[in-house]
Order: sequence, then structure tokens, then C-alpha cells
Amino acid sequence: MLGKLIYSLILLLVVLTPLPYGSVEAWSTALWELLILLGLVLWCWRQALEGRSYLPRQPLLLPLMALLLVGFFQVLPLDWAGSLGSFAGGGSPTGTISHQPAATLQALVKLLASAAFLLLLSEVVTTPARRDLLVRVLLLVCVGIALVGIGQNFIGKVVWQRGAFGPFVNRNHFAGFLVMGAGLFGGLLLGRSTRREWLALYGCGLLLLSAGVVLSASRGGLIALGSALLFLALVAVPLLFRQGGGRGARILRSASVLGLGAVAIVTALLVVGSEGLVQNLAQTGSELEGVQSAEERFSRREIWQATGRLVRDNPWFGVGLGAFPYVYPRYDPSAGTQRVEQTHNDYLQVLADTGVVGGGIAIFLVVLLFVRGLALAQTQDRRHRSIVLGALAGCFAMAVHSLVDFNLQVTVNAQLALILAALATMRDPLATNREETRRAAGRRSLLPSRKASPGVRARHQLPPASSLEG
Repeated sequence: MLGKLIYSLILLLVVLTPLPYGSVEAWSTALWELLILLGLVLWCWRQALEGRSYLPRQPLLLPLMALLLVGFFQVLPLDWAGSLGSFAGGGSPTGTISHQPAATLQALVKLLASAAFLLLLSEVVTTPARRDLLVRVLLLVCVGIALVGIGQNFIGKVVWQRGAFGPFVNRNHFAGFLVMGAGLFGGLLLGRSTRREWLALYGCGLLLLSAGVVLSASRGGLIALGSALLFLALVAVPLLFRQGGGRGARILRSASVLGLGAVAIVTALLVVGSEGLVQNLAQTGSELEGVQSAEERFSRREIWQATGRLVRDNPWFGVGLGAFPYVYPRYDPSAGTQRVEQTHNDYLQVLADTGVVGGGIAIFLVVLLFVRGLALAQTQDRRHRSIVLGALAGCFAMAVHSLVDFNLQVTVNAQLALILAALATMRDPLATNREETRRAAGRRSLLPSRKASPGVRARHQLPPASSLEG
């Protein structure tokens, strides 16, 4: 009963989190954290009632816990903070490693909620039925947001007055959300593990999400979309070879994936137009030279250069989780005329916030995600394999998009990335059930039998009548 309640809460979060502008405001983020805390309390209650001891099934929890320890270490009021600050390459006026302990504590709460959400996913979504329903709800949410974003661009803002595309204020975050869903659609199409009617719907969904990315005019989103499709094509080659397909068959399948992606992108360009995207692409060269366009409020190149100086001054442990916007003005070349709260590069953000230590943990998390996911994609279950590949493709798209934006700092996009990571690293539910059945059978075989052994029966039997007569 409690498991079903937690699962319903997860589905509720999938549907509700995008609605209040992606849950980026303080109240909506706090509500998201409270709902996850409620789910965690229910899970602990279930564990206590069933008398279970917990061993983590989800390997990605280990690097997340390590990042939590780094953040906790940053806010400790250490007496030797001065010597530690000189060792780290910089000092903090607060007596802690973090230059803004209150902001670091707030970021720690969100990181803890993210880890708890990943834990709930790995502990509750343990059957094929729950996994498939979660995937369908997730895809429906992606399609719904794409439809609203596209419609809003043509008929005006009806529901979200401050949203540029649906509930998203930033068009790049709208594109980042859609490219993760497009990766999952592509994996399901590639796996062909369902009826043809569903395959047609998956194809329409991929086309719709591609149209949304094109209409957003996000250069990073378009590159991420192409990266997801390329990832599917390249990963499909060795997998199909191991599954018994010939060389010609695997090349044909990979070429078909790339062709399908190209058709989806070109069709989207023709349907929704490409003027905004072409204009943004034309500005790329100028921005790389440091020339700021009229539509941009800042220059990414200047932000990255200033953040590089910040990292050099605080190399080992960074300035503290969430403390970047409070420290960046010291390095801002615009003398405070630009309000910069993120580095517009999630990797550089981790380095600025947690230094080399946190950056190494983050790299380990990414490597572990793909190593674990590719290992689980070897399963014989075609449905599970297609979901794992699609989830990995979505994660890869986000990894590429994070080079030029801060999608993972937007609550709804981070939530979607966590769901895809859980799906990619989730063991095949059918294989897990078979393994648990074998273990239970093995434990029963070790129990003493109630029937007496042949030797015991022989000792208790009477001797034959002939021996008694003798």
C-alpha cells in the first residue's frame, strides 16, 4: 500500500513540477522538496514495517552522497579555515569554505531532495508495469509541453503569461526539456518493442518535440537533439551485432536512425519555420569573438573567462554550493551592469561551486551513469533495452546541452534528468524477479526437511521376521 502511494506521488511530481514555470521560484522549489520529503518518510515507514535493511541498489547515489559531504564540509565553522583557505587557493570572510553559507545550505537541501528522489525511483519503480506507466506519463508530459509551447508562439500567451514557451521563461530550458524526451522517443522507436500503432505514435511524438526545439531557436538545443540521435545510431551498432544481427543489418539500422532524425528535423523546419534559428546561428561567430548581440543580456564568453579566474582563486573546494552569484561580481568585467547568477555551463558551475574535488565527483557520476547503462542495455528483454537506450540518449543530449547552458539548475529539467538516469541504470525488472525467486528457492532448500532421511528411517524400521525367529 505504501509503495503504491509513493509511486503515485512520483507520477504527481512528473505532472505538476513543470506547471509553476518549471518550479524555479522559491515557493515552488520548496513545495517540490517537501513532497519528496513526504515520499522519503513514507519509504522509511515502509522499510520499518517490513523490517528491511537497506542496501543501495542505485549506484548513482554514492557520488551524490559524496557531493553532499563536500557541501556539508563547506559550511562547517572550522577553526583552521584560514589555513585551509590558503591551501585551497583563496580565503572566505565567513570563517567557512563557503563564501555564502546560507546559500550553500539551501543548495544542500535541494541536492538532498534530488538524491532522495533518485532513491525513491530506484526503490519503487521495480516492476515492468510501473516502469512502462512512468515512461508513458513522462512522454505525455513532454508532448503536452511541446504542444503548448508551439501553440503559444502562434496564438499568444494564454496560460503562462511570463512563459516564453509553455511554462518555461527561458527558451533554452524549453529546448533542454524537449531534447531529453526526444532521446527517449528515439530509443523506443529503435527498439521496436511494441505494436506498430505505438511506433507510429512515437514517431509523431519525436517529430513534435523536434518542431518545438526548432521553434525555440535554441542553438544548444538543436545540437543536443542531433547528439541524441547520433548517440542512438552509434550505440545501436555494437548492440545489434551482439544480438545476432549481421553487419549489413546493423549498418542499415544505424543509418535509418540518422535518417529518421534528419527527416524529423527538416520536417520541423518546414512546418514551424526557421527564421529565428537561422538568425541565432548566424550570430554564433560574432559571439565567439566576444561581440554581444542586441538580444542577449550577457556574453557567455565573458562569463566563462571571469569564472575561470574565480576557479583559479578557489581551485580545490570552490566558493560553496549556491554561492556563485555572490562571488561573481568580484570578477565581473561589466562592473556589475550584468546580473549573472549562473555560469551558463553546468560543468564550469560545478567547478566554481565545489572545486576540483566536486568536479572529480561529478565526472565520476557521469562516467558511472553511462558505463552502468550500457552494461544493462545488453539485456535480452527488448522493451527494457529500448528504454535504457532512450534514457541514455536523453542523458547524453543533456550532457551536450549543459556545455552552453544551466538546464540542470532548473528544477523540472533536473527532475527529468534524474528520471532518465534512474531508467538507464535500473536493472531489468523481469530478470530481477527471476533472480529473487531463485534466491528464495535456494534459501528454502537450505532449510531442514521435515521428512526423515533414508538412514533415519532405516534405523527405526524393525528387522525382518527371519532374523527374529533365529
